[in-house]
Amino acid sequence: MATMCSIVQANDIMRSFYSVLFGGLAVITLSLGIARGAGWAWSSFLSGRMPAGIASLTAASVDAKDGLVTSVKGLTKTVRYTADEEESIISAAERSLPAGADSRVTAKAYLVKDITTDTVAAAYNAQTFMPIASLSKLVTAEVARKLIPADSRIEMTPEVIATYGNTAGFKAGETFTAADLMYPMLMVSSNDAAEAFAQYYGRSRFIAAMNQFAQSIGAYRTYFADPSGLSPLNESTATDMAVIIEWILKNDPSVIDITTVKSKTVRSHTWVNPTHFLNWSYYIGGKNGYTDEAKSTGDSLFRAGPNKDTYAIVVLGSDNRDADVIKLLAKIK
Repeated sequence: MATMCSIVQANDIMRSFYSVLFGGLAVITLSLGIARGAGWAWSSFLSGRMPAGIASLTAASVDAKDGLVTSVKGLTKTVRYTADEEESIISAAERSLPAGADSRVTAKAYLVKDITTDTVAAAYNAQTFMPIASLSKLVTAEVARKLIPADSRIEMTPEVIATYGNTAGFKAGETFTAADLMYPMLMVSSNDAAEAFAQYYGRSRFIAAMNQFAQSIGAYRTYFADPSGLSPLNESTATDMAVIIEWILKNDPSVIDITTVKSKTVRSHTWVNPTHFLNWSYYIGGKNGYTDEAKSTGDSLFRAGPNKDTYAIVVLGSDNRDADVIKLLAKIK
C-alpha cells in the first residue's frame, strides 16, 4: 500500500512539474507573440501612417542599404532620408497627390531658386506684381525684431483685437512680450499680432520701415500697405519674395526657426502650427498666406537635390499651394 501511495505521489509531482513547465512555456510563447505583434503593428504604423522624413532627433543610425537615417527618442521613431533618397521621396509625394491632380502648377507665378549656387531652377511670371497676403509677416517679423526690444510688453488693445482674423485667440487687455508675439504671428499667421507690433511702434512709421527694409535688401518691386497682408495692396514678385526669405535665412535665421515650431504655449494660449511640410526632414521653414485677392501663397525653404542645396520655392496666386510646391520640388535635379 505504501508503494502504491508513493507511485501516486510521484505521478502527482510529475503532473505538477509538466504543468508548470508547459504552462511557463505557453506564457513565454504568448508574450513573445504579443511583443512581435506589437512590434509589427508599430512598424506598420510608422511605415504606413507617419509621413516619411520626420525631422531626426537623437541617437541617429544609418542604414546603408536603404540610405535612411533613423533615430529613436522615447516612443517616437523618426526617419530621415539621405541626399540619395531625396528624388524618390519627392516623386512619391507627387504620386500621392489627390486623384485628378496633374503636372500643371496652378500658381499664377512661381520661382524655384537654388540659394546655394544662386541659380534659378524653374520660374514662371516671376517678375509679375501680385498680392502676397501673409507672406508680408516675414518682413513684419524682421522689422519688429529690429525696432522693438524683445522684452517689450505689448498690449492687445481693442483696436488690435478688431483686426480681422483672430487666429491666436487673444483677448483685449492681455499683454505679451515682443518675443512671445512672434510665435502666433509666424506659426498661425495671427493678423492681431502683426497689428499689435505696428500699433505699438506707431503704425505709419512701422509700415514705412517695412518698405524701407524691402528696398534696402534689394526687393525693389515690393510694397506694403499694412503689417498683416490683409490688404491686396501688399504686393511683391516671386523673385523678390525669394530675395526676402534668403536674406532672413542668412542674416536672422531665428525668424525662420520660429516657422518650424510645431506648438508653443504662453500662459493660457497654445498655438499649433498647421504647415503640412513640418514633418519633412528637408523642410527648413517658411510662411504661407491666403486672401481672396491673393489666393494661396507660399515662400518656403527646402534642402533638396543630390547635393542637398538650399532652395527657395515661392508660389503666388495658387489654387493648391501644397500640391504646387510638391510639383516644383520634382523639378529639382
